[in-house]
Amino acid sequence: MSIFSYEALDGKGRRRKGEIEADSERVARQKLKAQQLVVRKLMAIEHQQKGQDSSDQSHLNATETVLFLQQLATLTEAGMPLIESLASIAEGMSKQASRRAVFTIRKRVLEGGSLADALRFQHFDEVICNMIAAGEETGQMEAVASRLAQLLEHRQELNQELLSATLYPAIILGFGMLVMLFLMTVVVPKMVAVFARAGGDLPTLTKVVIAVSDFLRDHGGWLIVILAGLILAYKLWMRSQAARESRDRWLLRLPGIARLLVTIETARFSRTLGMLLSGGVPVLAAMLIANQSWSLLPLKAIGQQARESLREGESLATALKSGGHIPAMATQLLAVGEQSGQLDAMLLRIADHYEKEVSRNLSRMLTIAEPLLVMLMAVGVGALALSILLPIAEMNQLVK
Repeated sequence: MSIFSYEALDGKGRRRKGEIEADSERVARQKLKAQQLVVRKLMAIEHQQKGQDSSDQSHLNATETVLFLQQLATLTEAGMPLIESLASIAEGMSKQASRRAVFTIRKRVLEGGSLADALRFQHFDEVICNMIAAGEETGQMEAVASRLAQLLEHRQELNQELLSATLYPAIILGFGMLVMLFLMTVVVPKMVAVFARAGGDLPTLTKVVIAVSDFLRDHGGWLIVILAGLILAYKLWMRSQAARESRDRWLLRLPGIARLLVTIETARFSRTLGMLLSGGVPVLAAMLIANQSWSLLPLKAIGQQARESLREGESLATALKSGGHIPAMATQLLAVGEQSGQLDAMLLRIADHYEKEVSRNLSRMLTIAEPLLVMLMAVGVGALALSILLPIAEMNQLVK
């Protein structure tokens, strides 16, 4: 079964565009005719995509990927064949691009490829592809798909908490800066003209505010250009691995922030590795994939060194502990998991523990940041208001 894009006219002569699923072009035309549509153009999606690079194809976003895996687990567990399951999932997708992506996966499976290869062709995460491959080999597709959906849900929840913890303070800070800039560039210059006509010596605070206002009005454009240049230079600099490693090492030396970053990284790595091991992926292959979940390069180097140590017969807990950044409690629990033969379950338990710790720390930081930012805005706006009110008060005294 293929998917066709069409352009047709309805009974009132209006042009309609869309996509329809059918076994052949003839069946597609019959379906459109039954809908009282006059077909003008009809073309299979794969013909439209022929000659395009794989990077131009449709993809599933994070939420759609979770939904795809949940439905795949449910349908395969119910005994529905894989091809029919993929067709059912595609029909349930609300976006045309998402339906097209799932139909492309289904088409490659129909052509004899494995589901893992079809997902890899659609640029799914390497963790997903390898776990699906392990599920196909062991015949536990529904269990693997269910675990993957849980893994991605945990990732989304953690990312959402990080976004919430940074977005609200950023909005408050940005709004405060806009208010300050408006007062500096619009209100203060008008008051300066009044003070100049009145004469007299201005308070020191008012002189400072006027000087800052004049600087922003005269050089504000250059400041924007310099800021944009610095951002561009930083992005270009970050293309170098040495630069990224220097930045990451600096982040791991920041008090408070370093502990939070290491906790987040440990939770992500533990959950990914635990899911891979519980899905039947061999430990060395699982370590190779799980090491991709590290975002800080010094921690990724520790993970890669741990994999080499595992190859030489050393335990995972000892190998990670030698790196120096992994929390001591995590390595202790890993040692217990290795001794008891339940490393995958212990890794998932470690991930649960540190994800809860991240949530508590983010909530605590947000609780502290909110009043501090409000106070910072109040001090800034209050200083501006005071710089304007002080000369006015002096002028009233002179008039009296």
